[in-house]
Amino acid sequence: ELFTRVYIASKYLKLLLFRTNMHERVNRTERQFKSLPANQQSLLPQFLPHLDKIRKCIDHNQEILQTIVNDCVHMFENKEYGEDGSGKITPASTFDMDKLKSTLKQFVRDWSEEGKSERDSCYQPIISEIMKNFPKERWDFSKVNILVPGAGLGRLAWEIAMLGYACQGNEWSLFMLFSSNFVLNR
Repeated sequence: ELFTRVYIASKYLKLLLFRTNMHERVNRTERQFKSLPANQQSLLPQFLPHLDKIRKCIDHNQEILQTIVNDCVHMFENKEYGEDGSGKITPASTFDMDKLKSTLKQFVRDWSEEGKSERDSCYQPIISEIMKNFPKERWDFSKVNILVPGAGLGRLAWEIAMLGYACQGNEWSLFMLFSSNFVLNR
């Protein structure tokens, strides 16, 4: 059943062990660095402090992920989710971690000032084409329905809706779906 899968996926995301997985990677990098001869380590005096900064960022990202998961557990209003123990949580795979990291990077691209130039180069041609084909002088924007497939974190759909068009984003990735629900509706 879809709703059971969504519930399990949301719990899975919460328990995905992002922090543990990422800390293990940083710890492995630190061990590799420390296995180098001292003269080579001395060439990168800021490397270990940099790894500590990365660890703090990992912890912060985990806090954000926990907030997203807590917010999305009840995003499907017509279903109550109980703790029946029927969903088996499996360890996070490399694929899951890659999807999760991609989702975190998408936050920067779609919703930060740092991602503005990339957004402009990707989204502006689409927005311009919509405005060219459905100009304000000839169309009631609220009657023009636009679908954004692969909507990611919803920024393009949001930009189109802000212009007054009726717009809906469609996304297949639960990581992106949960995250876009959080950023657009919270």
